[in-house]
Amino acid sequence: MRRIAFINEKGGSCKTTLAVNTAAYFASNNKAKVLLVDMDPQGQAGKALGFYVRDLSPTVYDLITDPDVKARDCIRESQVENLDVLVSNKQLSSFPLEVAADGDRERKLSKKISRLKGYDFVIYDSPPSAGLITTNIMLAAEEIVVPVNLTYFALDGCAEIVESVDHMHQEFGKRDLRISLVVPTLYRPTRLADEILAKLKRYFPGRVARTVIGYNVKIDEAQSHGKTIWDYASWSRGAHMLESLAKEIYKL
Repeated sequence: MRRIAFINEKGGSCKTTLAVNTAAYFASNNKAKVLLVDMDPQGQAGKALGFYVRDLSPTVYDLITDPDVKARDCIRESQVENLDVLVSNKQLSSFPLEVAADGDRERKLSKKISRLKGYDFVIYDSPPSAGLITTNIMLAAEEIVVPVNLTYFALDGCAEIVESVDHMHQEFGKRDLRISLVVPTLYRPTRLADEILAKLKRYFPGRVARTVIGYNVKIDEAQSHGKTIWDYASWSRGAHMLESLAKEIYKL
């Protein structure tokens, strides 16, 4: 079972878009059994698949705060064949305070997910910040895919992810955690974007995706309708970009 986390500790990187559509592609095209775990209190991964997450219960919050709740109690089938979802909502934002006194607070997620059987992939969407939720994700994952929007501060965000992974290695002995791919996103044909892309390739040799994700309105429209890009506009440039990226990740 591959455990892949889409993480960027800064917002606006398209991590939810990539997590949702990669999970959907693996499930529908590769016929893999996939679990998408939404660890963002905004609940956008669930929303992007058509769930009205605000009033749903139980959610991933219940899973990682209540010892008696099992993953199977919270998992929901999506409209995409072979794709299941653990949804979240704003209740998850209280998780750090809820478990502050627990000695195993950093491993709440990994302990629950490790007991699951029957999935080929577990894909995690993460919040746009560092903290206890992101630590739980890193300790539950093996691979990190880092979406990077090609703006001036992009490299700062990458450096922070590298530091966080090093911290997992040193503090928790999580030696199997690695950055497997860096994905340039929101590309526009400007000199600045090309310079940042070149710097990413120097900083992460051999780990920058061949597929560069440019802005495409159909991707945004699909999410607003609670659909994957293939259910909404499979003919679009956005669909072709996301398919190419999913194939890269699948072959890692």
